[in-house]
Amino acid sequence: MMRGWVSLRSPQAALLLASLCLNALMGGYIAKQWFRAPSLPIATANPPRLIQLVANRLPSADAETLWRVYRGKEHALRESQAEYEQALRGAGRLLAQPDVDVVALRRAVMEARDKRIKIGDVVIETFLDAVPALSRSGRQDLVGRLRDR
Repeated sequence: MMRGWVSLRSPQAALLLASLCLNALMGGYIAKQWFRAPSLPIATANPPRLIQLVANRLPSADAETLWRVYRGKEHALRESQAEYEQALRGAGRLLAQPDVDVVALRRAVMEARDKRIKIGDVVIETFLDAVPALSRSGRQDLVGRLRDR
């Protein structure tokens, strides 16, 4: 029999065992956080994907409300997206020229940025228009999940 082991009946042995278990749990949690795949911020998603991400966090009635408001703004979003893509192509054409006109390129890039901001504004309007129709619990659940991030 080994004499180096202490009986688990002693308080020191029980505390040692508890400490080892807690250390293993904390080490596992830290490893999981360290090695998990980085997630992209929710704001980087395209509008339909963003709506889907938020709708998945809402009760089904609230999700349907959000989708209904989104469908009402879908045409404006498509137009804004087309304008943005056209502005990007224009900036790309300027960038591809043998002699780059830096002033024109800057103007084109800023125009594309403004178009991208317009898309974001329509998405924000979608959420703001949907909020009054969402249930209190749906809003609280959504805020709670976002706050936990």
